[in-house]
Amino acid sequence: DIESICTDFREFIETVEKNDFIRDHDARFTNLRSSVKNKSSRLKPPLNVIAPKLYYIADHAFYCIQLFEYKYYLLVKAMLSGIVENNPLSLANNCRSLLEQIATLACCMKAIEKMLDELKGQGDLEKINKIISSAESMLQRTYSGKGGKNLDKGEPKAIHVNTAIKDLEDNVKDASVAYDYLCEFVHPNHGNNLLVSTGEIGKGKIGSRSNSDAIILKISKIGLNLLLFNKTHNEIKYPSLTWETHHLVELCFTRGAKITNVFSKKMAMPEGDGKTKETAFFFKKARTSQEAMKLTYDYLTECGYDPITIAGKRISDGVTTEEGQIYIYDKWTTVDGPIWFKIQSYSGI
Repeated sequence: DIESICTDFREFIETVEKNDFIRDHDARFTNLRSSVKNKSSRLKPPLNVIAPKLYYIADHAFYCIQLFEYKYYLLVKAMLSGIVENNPLSLANNCRSLLEQIATLACCMKAIEKMLDELKGQGDLEKINKIISSAESMLQRTYSGKGGKNLDKGEPKAIHVNTAIKDLEDNVKDASVAYDYLCEFVHPNHGNNLLVSTGEIGKGKIGSRSNSDAIILKISKIGLNLLLFNKTHNEIKYPSLTWETHHLVELCFTRGAKITNVFSKKMAMPEGDGKTKETAFFFKKARTSQEAMKLTYDYLTECGYDPITIAGKRISDGVTTEEGQIYIYDKWTTVDGPIWFKIQSYSGI
């Protein structure tokens, strides 16, 4: 009912307010930016240019995630106020805006995901630059894009809402239906009038519909479903895409990195048999901890296990140091018994 939806809205608002400290982007990332700049300057061309480009894609994508999260917060506050103060026009307007905001970020993050996919195994500089530039362009359009036809030369064009809604439908099948429904109550037409009248011209009493009305409940449910989508994407999927982009920067800094091999895809071919800690599977050719973990997931999948399902049964069981490198032993519990992996410790950018 409407009260349970209001409770969920309040919980979202409280959570965002508790995380206010994470929105000072400069305080969090100034040192990291300097580190990337210094390390990149010591790389040979073209990695000295590619590495910072990839870093800023990760940086700006994460900034947009936090930016949109804050806009969702403001809109949900307005939606809650619309319910509490019995203002259905405000509720409908802000719910539609919430859908547009979520769809626009989905469109942007889809471009980042596409970039990551297309860079896999790529070694041609011209193609690499084209792939990266496309993601950079989408980030600029997401943040700095302007509407209208008379844009100044070089100004990014805003993402059209219809394009954004279409991309959102990759994950939310009824996004267009929900958007059309909300538009009926936002535009000054019969649906809009229906929120504050009996729906028949010249009859009845003009006044806001009750919060128990089916229309008000449906609009509120759309808002709640958008927040549920946000929870799985803004909090999980989208940050993982920025993390993957960070990892590409890390690969640019590894010894022996070249434009022809930095995006190469390693095969899950470990040494050892994985039956004991002493004979743990080890990916000798993994260049980073994250790559070794990815190969672990790939190998488990090839063996018929779902690594996501059994991840909760993975434990770290010991540390060893070899030639100055720290390694961690991971023990995965499966229906066929434990499987051991030896993974180098995370170092990062």
